[in-house]
Amino acid sequence: MQEETHGIYDGNGNLLRIATEDEQTGQGTLGEYKAPLRVSAGASLSKTTFNSFKLTYYPSLNHVNEHSSSTTIGAFVVNVPGVVSSSDQSQVNYQILVDSRSFADTPYVFVLSPECENILHENIFAKGRFSFLPQKEICPLCLGVGFPAAFGNCQSEKEKLGLLLHHIADVLNNPNLDDSAR
Repeated sequence: MQEETHGIYDGNGNLLRIATEDEQTGQGTLGEYKAPLRVSAGASLSKTTFNSFKLTYYPSLNHVNEHSSSTTIGAFVVNVPGVVSSSDQSQVNYQILVDSRSFADTPYVFVLSPECENILHENIFAKGRFSFLPQKEICPLCLGVGFPAAFGNCQSEKEKLGLLLHHIADVLNNPNLDDSAR
């Protein structure tokens, strides 16, 4: 996840307080959600790049209408197979939500399914409420401390999307106990 200062908001979007250090990384209280105080300027993912991946590598890619336009993709969902946990290598299908509204920066990645209560994977955080989807509790995926630098070093949008999707699959198939989120 990106290092930045967050605020804690109520269900109506009113700022309640600046997030404490524990709240920066943990889940919020019921009826509250965490959101960045400042969002970096940047463009969403282009629909052309998105469609090229959908047609060639990831047929399960689907954009989220509420966050997309005719030329940009602000959010998308993709199904990615992974393992249950480091101690249970059984396969499970994760439905992933990616916030790509500012694709210049490392996107936030969330798990929509399985339900949070059924997730045992060490690199998936506990459920919380986030400004991106405040009406639903979702689990953020830990991409690791080195991922933002690697993402930032990509030279093109296509390279960024390919790295992101490959990295999500790698994290879900290879739990990292040294970077545990649970």
